Amino acid sequence: MQKSQTPQTRYLLTHLSELQGVGIFSLKDNNIISYQKNSAHNPLHHCAELLCSLAENAEKQTVPYICKDDYQAYFVCIKAPDAYYLVGPMCTVFFNKIERHKFYRAYGIPEDAEKNLRQFTVTEILQTVCILAKIVCDAEYTDQQLLDANHLVPVTKEQETEEQILFTLKSEEEDFYRHSYQEERKLLDMVREGNVEEAVRLSKDMDAEVGKLGASELTHWRNMLVVGVTLCARAAIEGGLMPYAAYRMSGYYINKGSECKDIMQILAYRNHAIEELTKRVCELKTKRHTSSYTEQCKDYVKKHFREKIYLDDIAGKLGISSSYLSRIFKRETGICIQDYVNDIRIERAANLLVYSEETIPRIAEYVNFPSQSYFGKIFKAKKNMTPRQYRESYKPTEFLEEK
Repeated sequence: MQKSQTPQTRYLLTHLSELQGVGIFSLKDNNIISYQKNSAHNPLHHCAELLCSLAENAEKQTVPYICKDDYQAYFVCIKAPDAYYLVGPMCTVFFNKIERHKFYRAYGIPEDAEKNLRQFTVTEILQTVCILAKIVCDAEYTDQQLLDANHLVPVTKEQETEEQILFTLKSEEEDFYRHSYQEERKLLDMVREGNVEEAVRLSKDMDAEVGKLGASELTHWRNMLVVGVTLCARAAIEGGLMPYAAYRMSGYYINKGSECKDIMQILAYRNHAIEELTKRVCELKTKRHTSSYTEQCKDYVKKHFREKIYLDDIAGKLGISSSYLSRIFKRETGICIQDYVNDIRIERAANLLVYSEETIPRIAEYVNFPSQSYFGKIFKAKKNMTPRQYRESYKPTEFLEEK
């Protein structure tokens, strides 16, 4: 029994585990205590070899030890005065069913105990480590200290500074030309104005005049896509496009470009993104028939459809009364706000039914319907078939789960 551990510490660790959706354990004299509910099949609880390895490495340094396994899952061990404290797994990538099975099998966990793992950002992982260290050691660390001590980034800040100086010198020697600020502004102005033809033309004209943005041609054009699409998405928002729509569109093309190995296809993705963003601005300027309040309301719903949505909350953010927002939305769209919320949720659910392996109850919960029966009722009213029928009718062969 870890006698030095206080009830307050146990309380904080239990709630931190629940809040972050991750296993937290303490280890002392080969006795392990879990602060996670249903933790028996967590790799930290199940795999003694993993525990020993983490504890041995934590012993070698004063900063919390962080390691990444072969599946992009992070595990943490902090040496405290009373025990070792461990956290994990924290995954930075999404596991499909096959990847999830490989991960659990590597740690000797039976297939019937496998469950979905929450996806973390690197920032969330570092914040979790910092909070845990403060609780169990009363120690504070910066993100950079954790990254440097655990060699999580291959290039240190000092090396980065040196490389930046060398890059500057090389750029001066080779007389790299960067397109001027004025040329860039012309392009962004065309996006804001909704001038599709000019926006695409200007982006192509600038291609020949930009300096090298990567060690290889492929990297250069991938970076060109990221820069161009990001800037044009911001300009489209300034031109009236809702941020949600602009970010979704730009995110799609940036992700496609990052996966692409064909330069011509990367350029096509970049041009399509600029064309689509500018076209959407043009459509808004020429066909806009709804008020800013209605558009902002739609944007809010698209961002928060997985949460409980209250009319008063939306109206409060817009600075108007809920009754006024309800009237103007119904007048301009022909439907009430709750119907619009259901429309968005059903569309997201339909995509999940077709392109994911999640169960129907999980999908209903994900899009925030209060019950599976209510979800089925609304889905059938919108799509003229049940969720199961929809999945069976539209799921592509390559997404069908193997029996």
